[in-house]
Amino acid sequence: MTELLLGVDLGTSDTKVLVLRSDGARIGTWRRPTVWRRLPGLRVETDARTLLDGVLGVVTDALSTLDDPRVTALGLTGLAESGVVVDGAGAPCSPVIAWHDPRGGEQLARVPSDFRDAFGVTTGLPFHQQWTIAKLLWAREHGLELGPGHRWLNVPEYVAFALGADPVAEPSLASRTGLLDLDTGGPWSAALDLLGVGPGFLPERRYAGEPAGTVRTPDAPAALRGATISVAGHDHPVAAFGAGAVGGDDLFNSCGTADTLLRAIPRVVTADERRRLTGARVEVGRHILPGTTLVNAPSRAGLVLRRVQAALGATDLGALDAAYPGADASRATVTGGDVEADDVVIALREGATPADVWAAAVDANAAYTGDLLARIAPVAGPYGRAVGAGGWLRLASVRRSKRRVLPGLTFSPIDQPGGFGAAVLAAWAAAGSPGDLGEFSAGLRPTAVFAP
Repeated sequence: MTELLLGVDLGTSDTKVLVLRSDGARIGTWRRPTVWRRLPGLRVETDARTLLDGVLGVVTDALSTLDDPRVTALGLTGLAESGVVVDGAGAPCSPVIAWHDPRGGEQLARVPSDFRDAFGVTTGLPFHQQWTIAKLLWAREHGLELGPGHRWLNVPEYVAFALGADPVAEPSLASRTGLLDLDTGGPWSAALDLLGVGPGFLPERRYAGEPAGTVRTPDAPAALRGATISVAGHDHPVAAFGAGAVGGDDLFNSCGTADTLLRAIPRVVTADERRRLTGARVEVGRHILPGTTLVNAPSRAGLVLRRVQAALGATDLGALDAAYPGADASRATVTGGDVEADDVVIALREGATPADVWAAAVDANAAYTGDLLARIAPVAGPYGRAVGAGGWLRLASVRRSKRRVLPGLTFSPIDQPGGFGAAVLAAWAAAGSPGDLGEFSAGLRPTAVFAP
């Protein structure tokens, strides 16, 4: 019998599972597209059952290729802000609205001024509609009834619950809702009052690396049943943990659909620091590590590159990537990386080629990364080591441009660091949280962590 550790990463584009042996040896990665419905007005949603089926499907794909497998631990990480309201019986009663869906902006604009003024310093989030509270305000206005028995579960939390775990609120995910008071670590009463719900709307807090239950659903493959479940948390800090970049002077650059800079500060930042960061549109929240603050400076850089690729009709980016060193980025302008932007705008000058447009997009994203670094430095301080990971870094053009604005940047060779981090955290939970988490994770991590 092969004992396995599974790390599931529910991403915006793909749902992935990384399979490890119990000693950390890698077996492989399987993926399926994350299924969404696209509706008029840039609305994007799915339902809870579709997400669960996607996870069960990709896990079944993986396990069906192995001889006599047995899963001992399952870690779940993924996108934040999106999730589902469940009723007192645990049944979903709301759609899962994508984090980039514009719904909730109108409702959020109508909240009382004192709530708006307190929002950033209390929750650590800039005031805009990305957060869960905006989607809930929209849903309530469009027929969702919220009562005493209802609870909110972020996407990884819901999948864990549907597989048999307790309903839990993992702090790094709860930090992305707009419902959490960062000073207390508990629900923000003003936000709950605005929704008309009580403190039980956010379930019991459970940190990454703590067991949330075991797989009990009969829908799961037999080899998965009985596995310890841990909600590993928000995909960005979990990926940073997987890459080994959660030290106080580490900078982590996650380069996926959302491109972010992350710092882990080993304390709870002050209200004045939160006000300063959110005023610069930098996000502050609870890290997956207890007692640690996550500073998250986001962009839509990956989305920009994907849209530019589509506009250029480039099914294979190899030629554009190879042409980058000789391209003239001054012949085009590409904008749209700001998280509050809706559109990606391409402006062309005389003689612009597809390679020039691609170079302009890559360079614009890198310049925005440099701007984000400047926004977080006054609170986080200078970094000592910079580590990058994520799908877009497979391209030499992206790596080269990033290094111009992040001196000393290295790249993690760990494929799927989010899945790896989730698997390690689940293994630690299943083992009873023995000793120091850093030492435990080092025993499962490949020896050569950082590549030039």
